[in-house]
Amino acid sequence: MSLSYDEIAEGYDELYGEEQRSKYEVILKLVEPSEPALDAGCGTGMLLELLQCYSVGLDLSLGMLKVAKRKGRGERGDLVCGDAERMPFRDRCFRSAYSVTVVHEAPGLAGELLRVLAPGSRAAITLLRKRSEMLSELKKRAPITRVIDDHSLKDVILVLESPQL
Repeated sequence: MSLSYDEIAEGYDELYGEEQRSKYEVILKLVEPSEPALDAGCGTGMLLELLQCYSVGLDLSLGMLKVAKRKGRGERGDLVCGDAERMPFRDRCFRSAYSVTVVHEAPGLAGELLRVLAPGSRAAITLLRKRSEMLSELKKRAPITRVIDDHSLKDVILVLESPQL
């Protein structure tokens, strides 16, 4: 990982909160939360706070998960420490999924989201614009149905849909 998220966990929301919230606003309009929802790379749980359904936050950083837990996460969902490229979940168990500013660190994430998404479900992934060279590889790994390049955001937003069975 390019950042030590455990080291910046306590100040993450102050440093990146406004930027991340602007991304959440867009992705929640593109992919409506449906229970159960997954936030892969949930960090301090900022997106989880916006989800009004049962949701699971997955993150590799215990420091970030501790901050999310202090915010009261657990009342409407769960927090899980794990790798976004090897998610500890059964196949087809989520109805919606999100992953914001993670895929550049975990390119296998797109395939894992497809594995854990129920048939016909949707996910929104954001990719740092400065890493947009990864877009063609991501398109090979997952059925991306929409690419939104909103220049007011630092990320490109990708919507993918799990195939119907």
